[in-house]
Amino acid sequence: MILNLEFKVMPVAHQSFKIGRNGIKYKPKKIKDFQEHIKHLTKHQLPDDFTMIPAGTPIKINYLHYVFAYLKSMPKYLREEGLQKTTKPDLHDNLNKAILDAFEGLIYEQDQNICEIKNIKKYYSDENSIRIQFEW
Repeated sequence: MILNLEFKVMPVAHQSFKIGRNGIKYKPKKIKDFQEHIKHLTKHQLPDDFTMIPAGTPIKINYLHYVFAYLKSMPKYLREEGLQKTTKPDLHDNLNKAILDAFEGLIYEQDQNICEIKNIKKYYSDENSIRIQFEW
């Protein structure tokens, strides 16, 4: 089965846990809000007959594209579709953690069942978005 999702939001990198004055670890509010927003948008895109992917089912991600809007300071003659983003945030660790953790408990039971991510990119375009395709 295949599931395509697209979110018109700016990708947010998941930072490691913060530690408060009393030594307790916590997740920053920015990350919590982003993940709740992704969950809300996902619920509206899921088909009516969708059931959560059970634990133990291998999941492949055929593509995962993080699209960032062009910087306002970028001259128009440099703007081209698919221009690669070479600045922070880090592609494999920080960006993936935030989005894949948001899907846990909604699309799949455990994110450890993701066994392959084929096409992962971050690039510039006209507007911010995240595009992903699951296959199981």
